[in-house]
Amino acid sequence: HFGSSHFGPTGSILQAAAVSGGPALKQAMRVAPTEGPVSLRGHTLVVPGIGGLAHLGELSVDALVTTFKLSRAAIVHSRHLLPVAMASAWEGAPGAGEVGALKLTTAAELYQSAAAPGLSVLQLRAPVVEGRRRALAGELLAWAAAEGVAELLVLASCSSHVKTDADLAAATDLRYVRVPSESLDGAGSGISQDVLPLGHGLPDDGLDGDSRQAAATRHLLRGSGLARSLLQLASEAAASPDPQGVPSVLCLAGMTSDVLNWRLLEQLSRTACAHLAERPLGAAQVDLQPPPSWHFHAAMTATPQRLWG
Repeated sequence: HFGSSHFGPTGSILQAAAVSGGPALKQAMRVAPTEGPVSLRGHTLVVPGIGGLAHLGELSVDALVTTFKLSRAAIVHSRHLLPVAMASAWEGAPGAGEVGALKLTTAAELYQSAAAPGLSVLQLRAPVVEGRRRALAGELLAWAAAEGVAELLVLASCSSHVKTDADLAAATDLRYVRVPSESLDGAGSGISQDVLPLGHGLPDDGLDGDSRQAAATRHLLRGSGLARSLLQLASEAAASPDPQGVPSVLCLAGMTSDVLNWRLLEQLSRTACAHLAERPLGAAQVDLQPPPSWHFHAAMTATPQRLWG
């Protein structure tokens, strides 16, 4: 369901100011609502680290759509994404409501639900145009700022080849990076205790929280697709004298190879669900609902069975 084989339209061009003292976040995303006006003000916006290893982020984002029973609220177009239209990615989704009724799925779509106020999910399924990853990250961050998004939650992968001795000894392969770094303590930041900060085993070197997070992103966050560019731009914006409403960014990443680790995918998805259930939904624990893309991916990667003789 992802990549060049699986993964619009018109809409008003939203304007966003450049971040003073930081990168110029020129925003030109076109958003075409499917059922009336779309508001993201005060929302947590979830996006995948498109282009990362094993499509870990994209598959996890699909699970959030089915788990929270979201429906398509808008089709999003960016000149930095290859245009794609395909058969519905939600065919046969159990309990997905309106999501399963969609006939076509496009390169980028926004999902919301009245039953999950404060939550928006932007699923990206098309490859990024060659050499335009940073431009897409800037466009997305500027759009989020212009729309009043409170937090950007990025679900991504991180290449396991960057593991240190501390990572190899850890009981979990989940890592997080937060910009700005309000706290590196998961207990005080709405992050599960089972998730460790990226670069937790690196020497202190006298760096403060934001500097440590920026260094970890620069040196360790490999194979994460769009996530690395988003975090770097967010760090530059946060360090500017006037960030002008740029939302905080939280990246949850699973340390993996280019082969999909199903256990890690489930852990990443459950951690994201728990974070969203607590903030912004303030709801009780939710039950993870695997999306059709998981079944499709499992079928595509299954070992062929042959009968001989």
